[in-house]
Amino acid sequence: MESVLSLAESTPILFLVMFAAIFLLFLLVILQAVRISRLRKSLSKLLSGTNGANLEEGMHQLFQEMDDMKKRQVDQQFLVNRLSQRIAGQSGNLGIVRYNAFEDIGSDLSFSLAILDDAQNGVVMTSIYSRMESRVYAKPVEQGSSSYHLSEEEQTAIRKAMNQSAARSS
Repeated sequence: MESVLSLAESTPILFLVMFAAIFLLFLLVILQAVRISRLRKSLSKLLSGTNGANLEEGMHQLFQEMDDMKKRQVDQQFLVNRLSQRIAGQSGNLGIVRYNAFEDIGSDLSFSLAILDDAQNGVVMTSIYSRMESRVYAKPVEQGSSSYHLSEEEQTAIRKAMNQSAARSS
C-alpha cells in the first residue's frame, strides 16, 4: 500500500486518471444495474401475461391446440378422400340416344340410356316403343362393355357416357 501511495505522490496525473477510470466504471456498473432492473420488470410483465395468466402456459396451450387442429385436419382429409372415392363410384355419367326403332312410327320414341360411374361400370337401359307395346331392357356394363349383345344405339349411349366422364376428368 505504501508503494501505491509513494507512486501516487510521484505521479499525481496517473493517480487522477486511475481514479477517473474507476469512477467511470462505477457509473457504468450503476447504469447497467438500472437497465437490468428495467428489463427484469419488462420480462416479468411479459411472462405474467394478462389477467394473471402465464405467457408460457398460454403458448403451450396454443401449441396443443395447433396439434389438435392438425389431427382434425388429417382426419378430415381422410374423410374427403373416402368421399371422393365414393363419388367416383357413383353412376354420374349419362349418355342417351333417341331413335326411331320402327319405320312406321313417325318419331324418335325409342331410346337407350347408359348410366356409368368413372370406372365405366353401370347399366344401359333400352326402351323400344311401338304402337302396340313398349318394352324396356337393362344390360349390365363393366369397363365400358357388356356380356350381352349391345345394339348400335346402346353402344353409342355408352360411348357418350364414357366421353362425359373423360371430359369431366380433364
